[in-house]
Amino acid sequence: MTQFLDPKTALAHLESYEQRDGLSAAQLMSSIKHGGLTYNDFLVLPGHIDFPASDVTTESRITRKVTLKTPFMSSPMDTVTEKEMAINMALLGGIGVIHHNQSAEDQAAMVRAVKRHENGFISDPVVFGPDDTVADVLDIKARLGFCGIPIT
Repeated sequence: MTQFLDPKTALAHLESYEQRDGLSAAQLMSSIKHGGLTYNDFLVLPGHIDFPASDVTTESRITRKVTLKTPFMSSPMDTVTEKEMAINMALLGGIGVIHHNQSAEDQAAMVRAVKRHENGFISDPVVFGPDDTVADVLDIKARLGFCGIPIT
């Protein structure tokens, strides 16, 4: 059974560390000392910092030439990132990685849809011509739920 550190005793447990300010990344990730780590192994406590908050950067390097200013990135899983998620991640300043659990043609179509997206614009509008009838409008209303249709 997994043992969890009681948050009430966290400060006392922190006193047992050699360094009061916690562990370095090398100490934290030491597989010899700690074995494998999970999210349950971390207890983040607020503390004193000796630098101004303006010195903190949240940039994440995605490739050699691409750096995100905000660390928002969605996973390339078929249950997570398709074109809708990639578009929404981009609108928030992040990046959505399109999954590869599909054909190359489908991947390319998703990437094109994301690149073509313009916030606030309807990319594939339903339009009617002068020869369409009121019955056509009623059909669209029944199928798609809207009836404001431009006539071109």
